[in-house]
Amino acid sequence: MQVSKTVTAWAGAAAVISLALAGTAKADALSELATAAAKGPEVLWYESSKESQIDKVIAAFNKKYPNVKVKHIRVVGGNKMAGRVVQEVQGRGYTADLVSSGAAQTWALNDRNYLLKTDWSKLGVPKRVTPTDFAVAIAASVYVILVNTKKVPAEEQPKSWDDLTKKKWMGRIGGWVRAGAHTQMSKVWGQDKAEAELRKFVALKPFLFKSTFPMAQQVAAGEVDVAIGFFHTAQPPISAGAPLKRIALDPAPMHTIYTAVTKSARNKAGATLFLSWLVTSTGAKAYEDATNRGSHLLEGTRTHALVKEAKTAEYPAEETGTYRKVAKKFNKILSSAGAAR
Repeated sequence: MQVSKTVTAWAGAAAVISLALAGTAKADALSELATAAAKGPEVLWYESSKESQIDKVIAAFNKKYPNVKVKHIRVVGGNKMAGRVVQEVQGRGYTADLVSSGAAQTWALNDRNYLLKTDWSKLGVPKRVTPTDFAVAIAASVYVILVNTKKVPAEEQPKSWDDLTKKKWMGRIGGWVRAGAHTQMSKVWGQDKAEAELRKFVALKPFLFKSTFPMAQQVAAGEVDVAIGFFHTAQPPISAGAPLKRIALDPAPMHTIYTAVTKSARNKAGATLFLSWLVTSTGAKAYEDATNRGSHLLEGTRTHALVKEAKTAEYPAEETGTYRKVAKKFNKILSSAGAAR
């Protein structure tokens, strides 16, 4: 019995030592990255948020790594990101050090062999945010129901997908010009049910918007009573005191945002260091506080709290091809609702 206890004690001690050594190795790897990064040029980051928002993220990063400079370039429109990177690489041989976009754009760039592969585990990056070695999931755009609380009493507010297709919303409901929510829901519901629900939505003659930011503002202003929008684009009018409410859906469709280091990066160490920091608790909080888009995969974020009790709906990155096919079909169905605002 004494021998058994001794063996158990030694095993426990060995495990503690192993974890300590692993932690030391990760710290050493990050320290070496920081040293190399400080010697390189500024890290160039292509991302879709406003510069004023990302300035706050970079400032938080520089509190820990003051000698590593990061410059943000805003690239809006998900489909434009990959095109810009491809054009730049072909024209001048290099592009941004870091690129943030959706799965379709990120995987398309990897197909061209433009993205750097990294063993993220050696840097302490959680495995759950690294579905592959060439991309890291930093956040997500999560769909929610937007409601004008002055126009729609609490007892009448929709609480589920079924509530959204009731005839009472005829001419009172809005949505994005892209059928992203229903496309992602087809992964959970199946394509037949998702298409049927989309057609019910179209039958309500929804107001469609080219951007979900003005859509949230229109719901807040009472021009549209309810809408299928995004958690993050509703935050500005809510912060301004508008009578706007977000209701989480279950299942909760979303679009994960990935960030990758390019092979042509002129400061690979700096880009890798910044991306590693971005999915720490400090980095994730800084990004969500600034952009209102947080990680559903990292505890401590508002986004994680929003969907932790819900089933999430999204095609995994490796099924991007299927997503594109469904999206093309569903977008055509949605377009029959009329011209977008």
